[in-house]
Amino acid sequence: MGLKKENSELKRLFSKQQTVVLVVLGMAFWLCGAMAVRFGSEIGMFGKTGSVFLFLIALPVSWISVLLIMKAAKLKADQIIPGVSLGLLTATFLDGIVLTWGTQFYGKDAGLIGLGAAWILWGAFTFLAFAFIEAWRRGLKLV
Repeated sequence: MGLKKENSELKRLFSKQQTVVLVVLGMAFWLCGAMAVRFGSEIGMFGKTGSVFLFLIALPVSWISVLLIMKAAKLKADQIIPGVSLGLLTATFLDGIVLTWGTQFYGKDAGLIGLGAAWILWGAFTFLAFAFIEAWRRGLKLV
């Protein structure tokens, strides 16, 4: 009985609605990334020159996306980093499964798919980096 009382006193990190929003957004951002790899590889967006452009464009896109996630899930400063992380958890879960058992979803050329996977990893970094920046900007002490 004491265990039940202790568990009921624990604070939730997210509301149920926030959790659903974050997971759905993680799925949506994964699908956008996967489609960017699929169609970007077909039109030559990956490679030494194209990848530089895509890595650079990921910066503002990721920052705007983090702001969108914060607004859609109504995240407070202390929820930004774990919220974006939950979305990334969902996206990387899907990415790992599809890259392993459904590689053709990303395209036909394994080399370009590999470059696309590297770009997706960079995108995960930029999402997390901007989550930290936004949390800090909103007054969260990080250290």
